[in-house]
Parts: sequence; structure tokens; C-alpha cells
Amino acid sequence: MRNSQLFIVLYLSTAIVLSACKKEVDKPADQQETTEDNSPPIGGATAVFRDTVSVKDGEVTITYAKSDACYPSNEIFSFTASAAGIPAGAKYVWEFGDGKSLTGTTVRNMYRNPATYTIILQIKNSADVLIHKASVSVKALGQQVTPTAIFSSALPDINYLNNMTFTSRSTVPTGTIVDHLWDWADGTTNNSSNSFMPKNFPKVPEDKTYNVKLIVSANSGCKDTASLNVFVPASYNISGNFTAEQFDACTNEYFVFTPTATGVPAGAVYTWDFADATGLVTGSPVKKQFTYQNDYDVKMTITLKGKIIYQTHKPVRAFGQNIKPKALMLKNVVSSTSTKEIWAFYSQSNIPHGYLTGYRWEMPFNRVDDNFNTIVEQEYTKAATPTNYSVLLIVTSNTGCKDTAVANITVPAK
Repeated sequence: MRNSQLFIVLYLSTAIVLSACKKEVDKPADQQETTEDNSPPIGGATAVFRDTVSVKDGEVTITYAKSDACYPSNEIFSFTASAAGIPAGAKYVWEFGDGKSLTGTTVRNMYRNPATYTIILQIKNSADVLIHKASVSVKALGQQVTPTAIFSSALPDINYLNNMTFTSRSTVPTGTIVDHLWDWADGTTNNSSNSFMPKNFPKVPEDKTYNVKLIVSANSGCKDTASLNVFVPASYNISGNFTAEQFDACTNEYFVFTPTATGVPAGAVYTWDFADATGLVTGSPVKKQFTYQNDYDVKMTITLKGKIIYQTHKPVRAFGQNIKPKALMLKNVVSSTSTKEIWAFYSQSNIPHGYLTGYRWEMPFNRVDDNFNTIVEQEYTKAATPTNYSVLLIVTSNTGCKDTAVANITVPAK
């Protein structure tokens, strides 16, 4: 509640007590519509009264009304008495039930505390003899009954940026807060007597700032409003990954990386980290060559306006460059007789990157040796004329790449 309101209450209460203690000469009958106090009336000439009620008690009619209790006003009661046959010089003495009293046909009073008060009016003649006595009860809300609205917001889980919580720290000096009305500025509202309220803002593909308002109501009916701009980052329903298509594995290997994620907004940027210390690459799709054989944890990051909105990754096995083996062999005669000749063949194959996983020898006479032998021998029978033969060596690397070498020999005649 506002400090100024408290000051007004204290000041006016003091004024009421002092005026009640002053002694005044009774005024003529034609001037009895004013108070016997020379001080200005509570609330001044601008006070606005409403909810007028008239109660007749015997020969006396008491009419009362009150001003608005909510800030910037104060609850002030105005009482007016009338009765037939009142002699000139009569005085109206009011006791308000809160320890204060005033004299006059029309008086005002402010009640500090909320309660039901019984007001007693005594009408006395100039000789201070009681002519009439009447009473009326009023229900006062008291002073400082307007709440002060204040609240804060929090993000309980960083993984859900649109889910927030709000906590009201609103107070009211006199009375209780009975309702919190939350206006989320997204077309929805919530009412609750509790001070805590969770809120899931809509998932929209753009940053949004919501001017959230809290309207608190006290049991007096008074209200106050507070507002707070709440930033909610864009949310995207993105799912999926990417493909890594391999080309020319045995000669000049390269990959084409193509995003397959769905739900990506227009204008998004794809950034790739190939985990080979060559830096980031931007684009969609992108072409990439890996130098060395390895399993690379490739990461795709999607950003929009400089903010990360999605990330995914998966392992990619690359063979690297210079992975094709080179098939080489040596040959020589191991022994020779008049009827037979034995030849030996030695693999001298190599591979720049990787290793060999297979040796396949295709020999004359339908002989095949694929037992990972680097040396093989073959016996030939000499014919009446020299005979030519071919021996093939096919080597395979760990990447599945192959190469072939051919050795041509001539077995002399017998």
C-alpha cells in the first residue's frame, strides 16, 4: 500500500481526536447542517460518496454513505441526521464506536480497522437534555486495504524454454489477498488463490516477448496490477539426422553430407564439425574428404539468427586417402630338371594407408590359392616346345580395395 495513504490516515485521525476535544458554542438551527468542528471535513470538498443508505430509528432518520476504500481514495463514512420538531439550538452528538465522536447534523469518520461499528446519535436541546437517541450499524473495510501487486518469473528447466513458473509476492497492509488473475498475453488467463502459477507458453517458431500481467484482488474488493515482459525463445519441432554418402572409396574417397532433419525453419544455417581438426564447415549439402582412416563423430548443428536450435551427430567410418593397395610380385626358378621346372612367386605388394587383408593367387591348371600366402610355388612339366604361363596376384586391403599383378613365365622345352 502506498505510504501517502498511511500518512493521510494518521493525519486525519489526529485531526478527528483534536476536534472532538474542542469546545464550541451551539450554532443556530439554520446552520446545523455543518459540523461543530471548524476543521475542514475529512476527505475535503472533493470526496465522492456512494451507496447511500437511510435508516429510521424512532423519530430520527440517519442517512449514511461512504467513499471508495481503494487507492487513491480512502474509505470515509458520511452521516447525516434529520428529525421533525427539533428545537433551535439543538445539537447532534455522534459516537462512532471506535472511540471518536463529533458534533453536527452532518459528520464524517474514517475507521482504521475493518469491523462492524455501531454509531450512536444523541440529539440534545440547548440545556443538554436528551431529546432523541438513535443508532445505526455500518461495516467498515478499514484503511490501507488496497494490495500492491508484484511477481517474478523463473525457468525451472533449461531444456524446456517455454515452460516457466511465476510467483506472486503481492501484499496488502489490511486484509487478505483472495485472488490472482494472470493474463499471459497469449490469449489465455488463469485465476488462482495461490501465489504460485506454472505456465507453458505456446511453442512458436519465433522469439516472443509476452507482457504478462498480474491483477491481485483483496477481500476489500480493491485491486492492483503489475506487469512483466517475459522473453520466450522460439521453439522448433525438429527431428531427424543426416546422410553420409561415400564416393570413389578406392581412388579418391569423398563424402556428401545431406541433412534429412524435418521441421527446420526457413533461413536456418547448417554447420558441420567433422571431428578431424579441420575446422567448421557451413552448407547444405557439403562435400568432405578425410585424410586418414578413422571413425569420425560428425556433428550437425542448425542455427537460426545466430542461435542454436538443433544438434545431432553420428559416427562415420572413413577410409581416407591413398588407400588402394599396389600389387607387386617377384618370380624365380627354384629348380629345373630335364622334365620339370619349379617356379616361386613372392608378393611385394604394399599399401600407403591401411593394411592388406587378402592374397589371391590364380595359377595355371585352375589352381587357386587364397590362404593369405605371400609366397607360392608351382611345378611345371616341360613339353616338346617352350610353353608360356601367366600367374595372377590379387591383393585386397582392409577397405575392400583391390589391385592385380600379372607374372608371365616361359617353361623351356625338355
